[in-house]
Amino acid sequence: MKFTADTKIKDVLAANPKTAEVMLSMGLHCLGCVSSTNESIAGAARMHGMEVDTLLVTLNEVEMGEMNTATAALAQPEGAILQADHATYAVVPHIPAGICTPDMLRKIADVAEKYKSAALKLTSAQRIAIVGLQAEDVPKVWADLGMESGQAAGLCVRSVKVCPGTTFCKRGLQDSVTLGLELDKRYHGVDLPTKFKIGVAGCPNKCTDAANIDLGFMGTAKGFHIYVGGNGGVKPRAADLLAENKTAAEALEIAEKVVSYFKVMGRQEERLGRMIDRMGFANFAQAVLG
Repeated sequence: MKFTADTKIKDVLAANPKTAEVMLSMGLHCLGCVSSTNESIAGAARMHGMEVDTLLVTLNEVEMGEMNTATAALAQPEGAILQADHATYAVVPHIPAGICTPDMLRKIADVAEKYKSAALKLTSAQRIAIVGLQAEDVPKVWADLGMESGQAAGLCVRSVKVCPGTTFCKRGLQDSVTLGLELDKRYHGVDLPTKFKIGVAGCPNKCTDAANIDLGFMGTAKGFHIYVGGNGGVKPRAADLLAENKTAAEALEIAEKVVSYFKVMGRQEERLGRMIDRMGFANFAQAVLG
């Protein structure tokens, strides 16, 4: 296999595991990180201040073979996130809409205690991270939990953030919980060109960042407003208002069009908002709304 600047690091490793040793020696130390291995060679070079051509030539010159034992030991356990100490890991079980039962909480607590977790962290994405696990314990933790991953990393749709809406909150104007659970069921973990966040709010308070997220829904007295293209990070972007006062069924139809269009038209590592800026909001709206 001839590697190009657009080849993902995970595909380089799959084609020739021995390249792992070379990348480590050059300072690419995140070979077990889902987000990092989804980077292209060009992206990895930019992130580490390297010349793309130098890295590309080096990787293509590596002899075929398996990575050695020491390098293999650095590979990140599946479904885990390397922590700041570069020695322990966190796992993040999926909790749809952030709604959990006492039994679910007990199970998470029992597993954390059994494997001597350093902490339980409530995340901003309505998940519970079990922090400070040993690498060898990660598969056993997942087996004991019997839960799927909350997709806290990787190029995919993350867990859908959902406010209490009319189900629990006195300020709720729309049923955000039902819509949010359906969106989570349809899209959680779906592969996309880059990470993709969805939030559903039942009123204009937008408690789940509906106007600052890739795809947001805000409840009004007349239906849902739909926002697209928001993101935080180093270059934050406010979302654009795509549609107003839509029913839950109409909101789901628009969500499908937005996600499907982005999956085809988005560039690697390009957030939805940057794609909209590149093509123009009017053109994007015409493409997804017709």
